Amino acid sequence: MKRLVVGLMLASWACGGSSDEEETTAQETTSGHEEHRHADEDDGVAIEGLMGTISPMAVERGIEPRMGAFLQCFSERYHAVEVLGGHIELAFRIRTDGSVRWVYPRRSTIGDRATERCLVEQAARIRFSRPQGGEAEFAYPLELDPPDDVRPPLNWDSTYVEEHVGARDVSSCGRGSYSVTVYIAPGGRVLAAGASSEDQGAADHLDCVADAVSEWEMPDPGSYPAKVTFAI
Repeated sequence: MKRLVVGLMLASWACGGSSDEEETTAQETTSGHEEHRHADEDDGVAIEGLMGTISPMAVERGIEPRMGAFLQCFSERYHAVEVLGGHIELAFRIRTDGSVRWVYPRRSTIGDRATERCLVEQAARIRFSRPQGGEAEFAYPLELDPPDDVRPPLNWDSTYVEEHVGARDVSSCGRGSYSVTVYIAPGGRVLAAGASSEDQGAADHLDCVADAVSEWEMPDPGSYPAKVTFAI
C-alpha cells in the first residue's frame, strides 16, 4: 500500500468583521493564551476559526495518533473496491474543550461512502488541545493512492457521464450542492459511490446521495473500472 499523504490546510476560515475587529480579536486571543505558548509554540502560524484559533502543531498532535485508523478505513474496503484511493478534505469544528463538535467531508474523490464515513467517524473521536479565544474551524486533507500492485482505474472527465446524470437529481435527499465520485464497473454498473459538500448543513444527506447515485446506470468503461467525479 502506498503511504497516506497528509497536510494541513493553513487557510483562514474567519468570516465577517472589520479589520479593526480582527485586530482586537487577535490581541485578545494572544493575551488569553500566554500560558499555553510554550506547549504549542511553532512558526507563529495559526489556523483561524470563526471565534478562535488552534495552531498547526496542536492539530498535528491530535490527528497523528489516528493515522493507523485512517489507513484501516481504506484497507477494510479493498475487498469491495480494489482500485480504491483518492483525496478527502475533512472540515472540523472544535469545541473550547478540544472535542470535535462536527467533522464532515468538505471535498472528496474517494468514491466510496463507506470509507468516507469511516474516516469521519475516526476523526470525530480525536481530542485536540483547547483552542484559544473560542471554538475553531479548520480543514485537513488526506490522500491515498490505490495499492502499488493494483492498476489505477481509468480516470474519466465529467463530460463522459453528462448525458447520464444531467437529467437526474437527488432532491429527494434534501437541498444542497454535492460533488460525487463513482467507480464504474465493466457494463456500466456503479461499483461504489461517495459524496461531499461544501455546505456543512448538507452533511447529513451524503449517505442518501451516494445511495441514490449507486443505482444509476453509467457508460460502459470496457474491460476495466473507470472513476469519475461530477457535480449534482
